[in-house]
Amino acid sequence: MSVRAYMDMANNSEERYSENPKKKKRKKKKVNPIKSFFVILGTTILSLFLIVIITGSIIAAVLTVYVLQFADQGGPIYIGLEDMDLDYTTFIYAYDKDDSLVELASISRNADRIPVSIDRIPQHVQDAFVYTEDERFYEHAGVDWKRTFTVFLNDILHFLGGRPGGSTITQQLVKNVTGDDDAQWDRKMREIFRSAQLEKYCTKSDILEAYLNYIGFGGSAAGIQAASLKYFGKDVSELTIAEGACLAAIPKNPENYNPFAKGKIDEETGEFKTGLEYNTERKETVLWQMYKNACISKKQYEEALAEKVVFRDPNAESDEDVSSGEENSWFVEMVIYDVVSDFQELYGLTQKEASDKLYNGGYKIYTTVDLDIQKAVEKKYNDYSTFSETVLSDPPQSAFICMDYNGNIKAVVGAIGERSRNNDWNNATRSVRSPGSCIKPITSYGYGMEYDYYTWSTIFINKPLEDEIIDEETGLPRKWPYNYNSKTWDYGGYFTFQALQRSLNTIPAQLIERETPQAVFEFLQNRFQITTLKAQDADIAPLSVGALTDGLTLRELVAAYQPFGNGGKYYSPTSYTEVVDAKGRTVLQHKYTPIQSISKESAYVMNKLMQTVIEGPNGTGRAAKLINTPLVGKTGTSQDWHDLSFVGCTPDYVSGVWYGYVTPKEVPTGTYYSSSQVWKNVFGEIAEAEEGKEFPECPEVQELYYCTKTGLIASGTCPTGSTGYYKSTNIPEVCSGNHQAEKEEDEETSAEAFDLSVLAVVP
Repeated sequence: MSVRAYMDMANNSEERYSENPKKKKRKKKKVNPIKSFFVILGTTILSLFLIVIITGSIIAAVLTVYVLQFADQGGPIYIGLEDMDLDYTTFIYAYDKDDSLVELASISRNADRIPVSIDRIPQHVQDAFVYTEDERFYEHAGVDWKRTFTVFLNDILHFLGGRPGGSTITQQLVKNVTGDDDAQWDRKMREIFRSAQLEKYCTKSDILEAYLNYIGFGGSAAGIQAASLKYFGKDVSELTIAEGACLAAIPKNPENYNPFAKGKIDEETGEFKTGLEYNTERKETVLWQMYKNACISKKQYEEALAEKVVFRDPNAESDEDVSSGEENSWFVEMVIYDVVSDFQELYGLTQKEASDKLYNGGYKIYTTVDLDIQKAVEKKYNDYSTFSETVLSDPPQSAFICMDYNGNIKAVVGAIGERSRNNDWNNATRSVRSPGSCIKPITSYGYGMEYDYYTWSTIFINKPLEDEIIDEETGLPRKWPYNYNSKTWDYGGYFTFQALQRSLNTIPAQLIERETPQAVFEFLQNRFQITTLKAQDADIAPLSVGALTDGLTLRELVAAYQPFGNGGKYYSPTSYTEVVDAKGRTVLQHKYTPIQSISKESAYVMNKLMQTVIEGPNGTGRAAKLINTPLVGKTGTSQDWHDLSFVGCTPDYVSGVWYGYVTPKEVPTGTYYSSSQVWKNVFGEIAEAEEGKEFPECPEVQELYYCTKTGLIASGTCPTGSTGYYKSTNIPEVCSGNHQAEKEEDEETSAEAFDLSVLAVVP
């Protein structure tokens, strides 16, 4: 092939190639440097953003686990307002003669706090706190992130001058609920989590109510109601705008900003400022915040600024950790002791735990006291002439208690003289002493009458039991028991049940021996609810003359005499009717459930029998006799004259007095009045006011004339007789007139023990 032919072939091939667009050679484009820069920058930013997101997610997950770990260490992350352990003031009330409620005392420990519901707090008072402490309270969900971030930046840059608070009202409340106040950041994280959770389950009103009931206002005052009473002497519902602003100014620094504070040197000015000056300045800030947030109008703002706020006299306020600044009465102290004891039983608490619960729980206690009787009795106990014509260098002590026939205690005094302090020992409710012969109506006589073993006129021989004992004074053997008569003993003669008026010891000892001590012991323990008995008290001496191992309280003794004035019923004695907690729930309520200790007929006969102690010519209680009011009662003297007692029943009340030395020793005779006279000196005037009233009648009991020779119902041939009272189930036969034979038969019966098989069936 020639060269030309080869060239022609090559040209043809190039043409064919140029005609194919895919085979055409591309032209190189020119790159824009600006556009390239932004593409690279965008790619870099996107990459960094993705890295931040991924890294942040990892960190957030790790942080969440970390925070939850610390939350567990600091307590539960989920809390409720029911977890708040607030200290509220407890109030004790009584009703006066017009049935109006009277406050007897307010008691508190740690803080003087009175619970108040949000609906009783005026809106302008709520606003004063909200827009001063937490301006976006109604907008945030527990945490004000804007405020928190501002505080965070200020900690770094210090652009606000000072350190503003970042905690919301919810956060402050959470910190108080949990007590978690560690300064570390992990505590703050727990607080944030908890605040968010609290806002999920509680309304803003609930949170604000809890907050206003918690915060301190200086001294022992805590909570808005206590502060309102402390500084203005008025209920929170009565506060004006200016007064509300004054209170809202205090929580910033309660010990310096309360208007009663003494004051300090101001750090900014170097001048001394009183608490009132600090309070006034901050009050203006509070009012401005309220106006700025449209809570009050301009007119209200200006009027509140101009208002002259009148505070209570600060000298009338006491920050003592006791109660309302006064010594509690004997009655109030008894109520406190009773409720604490009942709290121990109800909640299974120790004495201290129950006491703290009462003092800090914001309870309302409604008592049974009669204010007039309590005042009158206290007055008598503050006058030593009530007890003796001569003032002794070492005088005995005394106590008194009075209740109605439903067990409601109306008055109590635990010692002679003015009370010097709270928590004085109450000899009426806490001292366990021998009742002496006061035990006889509720043991030997009461038991025998209830089970028809004896009648009003059953004849007994005044003689001791066969056992001999060694006399402690002479060291010589003698018979037991002996009858007190100026500390000598005497025997002889025949007596009916009216031996009770002479307080002979021989007859009750014979009765207990026949009735069996164990049966009488159970009768005393179960029918009259005596709680201080010991097993060894199931014996003749303890049950016949009151020589108990420990003794019993005057409160128990007096309560045991209720059946003799109310038809045989026993009611548990109580100093209060109801205890209501801070939320209005009744936690304790006295149940008036009677025990029919003895039958109506037995009660009526025993009532008449004990009238002879007062009215009879040989009655040991004659000094207690009243002019216008019927009285039944019994005196009691323990061995060696260590304890002297008297229990008296009038138609409205049953009451008793004790006197003796706290450390037992002989009470001097001749200088101190008898126990029956002391009772009359203390209670006589009150009892006489019951003029015209009578004890309940019992138609079934028969008033009959009996033969004093035989104790049988008198016939026309009986030379002497007297009036007696007989149960319908146990009326003696009619005397035949053969007095000598019947008397001998009666003596034989009196000397023999009853058939124990009969006694065994007695419940």
